[in-house]
Amino acid sequence: MNPYYPNLLSPLQVGNVILKNRMICPPSEPHHAQAGENWPSDNLIECYAERARGGAAIVTCDGNSFGTRKGGNGWDASDPDAQIYMSQMADAVHFYGARAHGVIMMFAPMGQDASANVPQIRMMPGSKATLTSDKTEIPTEKLYELIEQYSDLAKHMADCGFDGTYIHMSYRMVLPGRMLSPITNRRTDEFGGSFENRIRFSLLLCRRIKEKCGRNFTIEASISGHDIEPEGWNLDDTVAFAKAAEGLIDILTIRSMELDNQHPTGFAKSRTPFLYMAEYLKQHGVKQAVAASAGFFDPEDCEQAIAQGKADLLSMARAYVSNPNYGQLLYAGKANEIIPCLRCNKCHTPNHQLTVCVVNPRFGSEKTMDRRITAPAGQKNVAIIGGGPAGMKAAIVAAERGHQVTIYEKNDHLGGMIDHSRYASFKWPMLNLLKYFERKCAENPNITIHLDCDPEPAWLEAQGYDVVIAATGSVPIVPPIPGIETAIPATRAFGHEEFVDDNVVIIGGGEIGVETGLHLAQQGKKVTVIEMKDVAAEEARRVHYYNMFIDAVEEYADNLNIILKATCTGIDAQGVSYRDEAGETHTVPAGTVLLAAGMRSDITGAARYMNCGKAFYTIGDCGQMGNLQTAIRSGYCIANSI
Repeated sequence: MNPYYPNLLSPLQVGNVILKNRMICPPSEPHHAQAGENWPSDNLIECYAERARGGAAIVTCDGNSFGTRKGGNGWDASDPDAQIYMSQMADAVHFYGARAHGVIMMFAPMGQDASANVPQIRMMPGSKATLTSDKTEIPTEKLYELIEQYSDLAKHMADCGFDGTYIHMSYRMVLPGRMLSPITNRRTDEFGGSFENRIRFSLLLCRRIKEKCGRNFTIEASISGHDIEPEGWNLDDTVAFAKAAEGLIDILTIRSMELDNQHPTGFAKSRTPFLYMAEYLKQHGVKQAVAASAGFFDPEDCEQAIAQGKADLLSMARAYVSNPNYGQLLYAGKANEIIPCLRCNKCHTPNHQLTVCVVNPRFGSEKTMDRRITAPAGQKNVAIIGGGPAGMKAAIVAAERGHQVTIYEKNDHLGGMIDHSRYASFKWPMLNLLKYFERKCAENPNITIHLDCDPEPAWLEAQGYDVVIAATGSVPIVPPIPGIETAIPATRAFGHEEFVDDNVVIIGGGEIGVETGLHLAQQGKKVTVIEMKDVAAEEARRVHYYNMFIDAVEEYADNLNIILKATCTGIDAQGVSYRDEAGETHTVPAGTVLLAAGMRSDITGAARYMNCGKAFYTIGDCGQMGNLQTAIRSGYCIANSI
């Protein structure tokens, strides 16, 4: 028994299989780990191997398909050439004592659906619109053909050494899920109408897979615990489905009712908002192993969920994206070394065809990154000017490589552009990251921190540093608006809310402006945000994030008004004037005006230190304007090159 997490790290028998712990990794690969090749790339294989090495008991590998898929992660699993690499993938996962599962993602044939003219997938929480499909109903005989096709796909997996399959049935997105729900299944044949008929398709598929692959070939079904609509699929249906599938489905992974919610952010009301669904199944006698999902990261949350019998397994993706060694740290009792996940969901959104993780610069580039990083050629004395996220990351990495590092920070604390996370309630994931960086810097004996210190270049040069790294960040853009000199940078409102008037106007509706407005609205201020573009917080628009962000904003609509397509024309004692889309001028009364019109690189601040060391680098925004992910990555990369 593990002394640190005796329940989470305890083995579990599932059928005739013993899983090494209670942590399973669902499909969560880098979206662009391969290009047009019709097989799993080396980088994709290494990504899955790293999940197994990191402690996952099951690693689910995506990409199995019929027909060659160009772009993204996909291949024709019936192609012998692809099967060579599929076998290598399964073998790489097995090397670390994990079990390899392959995904079955079954969509309806082109132009067809479970039924004709039924609602499409619900992507976002709080969606007002109901989109209706104009597709025709899949013929009955075609459903039987699909069962044979996809059970053959599972057989290809088994022949390549995979131990099981993960059948996606969630969100009414894929065909099995659409067949289950009465909202999308209105058929009148043997696959529609009654509950027994609606579950028939999924049960027949699972039965054929067991017949072709053997009883020990594990079937995991990923299913939404209930629909969002009261007349749809409910938790009692899930219980009844589980009991009907005994002997066919071995693991039931319970997901949310909508796709976005499945990836909870800092705006969510709970860190693990859907554990109640798994608990309901356990309370009602479901015999299969039940896996809870969505938001499981904190080791104490995970341990408690298993210890209290609310779930048998935890489906965890972002834990392994952000921390490839997540499980290894738990086994060693080093949970304090786990770098916090930001829940920003950038891992779902390709950046210039690269999939990224803000806190794990290796994600998606595991093999190539390892080739780039070499051992340091002796210890160096390193000065870092700026204690923001880029500076802290560089300091931590450089110190771990054996260098002596000194951070010079002009403020009385570290944090830089993420310092506002100390005050905004919805920024708690970022605050966890900030505290982690602060602790890592304070604990490392190779790091010295000087606060309230803005060193003069001549003095710094005299210290004889081998390397000087400028991490001076960015400065606000000040647009040429009459009266703009009376405006205050928006970030200064955090921590000084008592000095902000009850009527606030924020010039600029990017992510910083809207987040500032949301924070002040939560404090009871009346806030108006003026934005030139036709969308608020455009840079925050990413998969499984933006809709939840906007929902959080709309919750405070009584206090927070965002005016789009508006140009600020002046600031005076009466308030802030702006010109709307029609060219008409309006004035909004304001006791406080905040500026959030964007940032620019602090080139001047960085250039002061160009000749202060034997080598000089810029990282973060002072080198090139970016975001938190690019800042942390730049600090990581430069520190690994010295």
